[in-house]
Amino acid sequence: MSINNLFTYEIIAQETPYIKRNCSKCKTNTEFYCSEKFRVNANQKIVDIWLIYNCIHCEGTWNYPILSRVNINKIDSWLIQKFMNNDKETIWYYAFQINRLRKLCSDVNTDIRYELRKEKLDSQLSNEVTIRLCYKHDFGLRIDKLIAQILGISRSKLNRLSQNGTILLNPNTNMKSKVIDNLQVTIIGDWYQDLTK
Repeated sequence: MSINNLFTYEIIAQETPYIKRNCSKCKTNTEFYCSEKFRVNANQKIVDIWLIYNCIHCEGTWNYPILSRVNINKIDSWLIQKFMNNDKETIWYYAFQINRLRKLCSDVNTDIRYELRKEKLDSQLSNEVTIRLCYKHDFGLRIDKLIAQILGISRSKLNRLSQNGTILLNPNTNMKSKVIDNLQVTIIGDWYQDLTK
């Protein structure tokens, strides 16, 4: 009997997704990057808030609408402060609203750089490893791609291991689905020894 190891892998986005839309200055459909700045416009008690995107070619801007024509009394004061101070966590929250962006843009490029941070949490006598995935910013990463990367195996081998019950997902979902926060991957057997080092 070997030791059961519990690991957490945190998936940390290194950049926000680029979007594609028409640039009014370039007169073409092109990529824009998130400037990591809000634009706040208040007219008496009515406020509009946008997240500013810049064209990669000419620095032309597109304002991604966050709040439109909202009474300032209906917004928590701490949230207004986050908009006014260009709070990075708030900016990234909106920049990763992929489905909303897709409705406003011709494309959203979710193929972004990310880092994996591994942390060993617990050990006990068993013949399995459990990996918990922490995924704060959803950018459409597939489970099979990520687990194959963590285990250092091909996706076809990963799918065989999944089909024969060596790799289990909790909640039970398809390997080709998108990663969700707190997904647990259990690997049964002793072939994974390199992972525990």
